[in-house]
Amino acid sequence: MAAILHRLMIETSPEKLYQALTEQQLLSDWWTKTETDSKVGGQAHFRFGDDPAHHVIMEIVALEPSKKVVWQCVQGPWVETGLFTFDIAEDDRGAVLKFTHEGWPAADDFYRHCNSKWGFFFTVSLKELLETGQGKPHPKDPNI
Repeated sequence: MAAILHRLMIETSPEKLYQALTEQQLLSDWWTKTETDSKVGGQAHFRFGDDPAHHVIMEIVALEPSKKVVWQCVQGPWVETGLFTFDIAEDDRGAVLKFTHEGWPAADDFYRHCNSKWGFFFTVSLKELLETGQGKPHPKDPNI
């Protein structure tokens, strides 16, 4: 099994990074249009356009304020994969995000595409949202 792994430092506090991973408006400001109830056992709905095939539902598995967010895909292209884990730590320069999306059966083209897209959304959109106030959520993301 393969895993997507990313690590980045963001000049923000762990609290603000956690908010960007859990609050509806902030998720929409760096990833895509979101509806979430932001509680363990709840669901987060992510829409990539109007096509129902691009509607992703994540179950919120774990929340540890300023430390960790864990999702499991229950509808969408990642149902057959494992958990999405966002680990947050304090750093001298701000906060560190360590992201793991486990359980990929193979490092195929879809895996590589998702790895590239997560890289963009984290290192450009999320980082810029928290450091400058302006992210690049879908559909402002590049066609990779």
